[in-house]
Amino acid sequence: MQLFLRITRPINLLLTVLTQLLFYVSASRTESGISGFDLSNIRLPEAITATLACVFVAAGGYVINDIFDKYTDSINKPNTQIAHSHINAKSLYIYYIFLSIIGLILGFFTGLGMGILCVAIAVLLYFYSSDFKGEYLMGNLLVSLLAGMVVYIASRGVFEVSKAYFAEYASIAFFITFARELVKDLEDIKGDQAEGHTTFAITMGAKYTKILAATMLIIGVAILGIIYYHSKEIVFLLTSAIIALPLMSISLIKLRNSKNAEDYNAVSKHLKQLMFLGLLTSLFC
Repeated sequence: MQLFLRITRPINLLLTVLTQLLFYVSASRTESGISGFDLSNIRLPEAITATLACVFVAAGGYVINDIFDKYTDSINKPNTQIAHSHINAKSLYIYYIFLSIIGLILGFFTGLGMGILCVAIAVLLYFYSSDFKGEYLMGNLLVSLLAGMVVYIASRGVFEVSKAYFAEYASIAFFITFARELVKDLEDIKGDQAEGHTTFAITMGAKYTKILAATMLIIGVAILGIIYYHSKEIVFLLTSAIIALPLMSISLIKLRNSKNAEDYNAVSKHLKQLMFLGLLTSLFC
């Protein structure tokens, strides 16, 4: 049972839940900052079912990704591979179908639009794993768009979108995820080459992949400046500077000096931290 849980990336799923809870709260602020909230702005039970739908569809996506990544993971992650090594293919497919169906049911329970969106996300996750992942920027774009959708879907769980800046934060999630996906391509380049993939990292090399990743990261963090321009909140400016700028600087320095899979993995972890901590600033804008 523990292996079935691990293959769904429970830490990533927990971050999805926390992100959506964060924006439910952010959209319920009655004043600037975190001094007052009107939690009656949260739609129930839709907020709960929307979040759980995201969790189950995403979990299914992780499982199908590992099913198709049998060969590349055996090269890139030989000591941590669970799919196929400890769980057979038939069980994996049954598990994937079960998770996806639960996610779709919860999506349609939330509403017709949410249900259709969950179907679209599930289909995209399947084709990402089977075809798009190894293609030139296609997989990177798809995963980045889905990361932005996590923030967008949170807007379906509130009655009124007040000061949460959903569009801006969805854009931040997109750009930082794009940077992280490029870094992960550098980390996995050995296995991707063996599989015959044509990722940006393989096609353009480490130098230009680092440049593009750094550009995406800087754009993502710069959007915080746009939010400040509209909010004019000094607390938000200070919080963003304290949280985002140091992490961005550390990530850029480590990315520039990275040379092997272990280095790229460390950068990827920093970018994940930057993503979640950066989203926390929505409480102060």
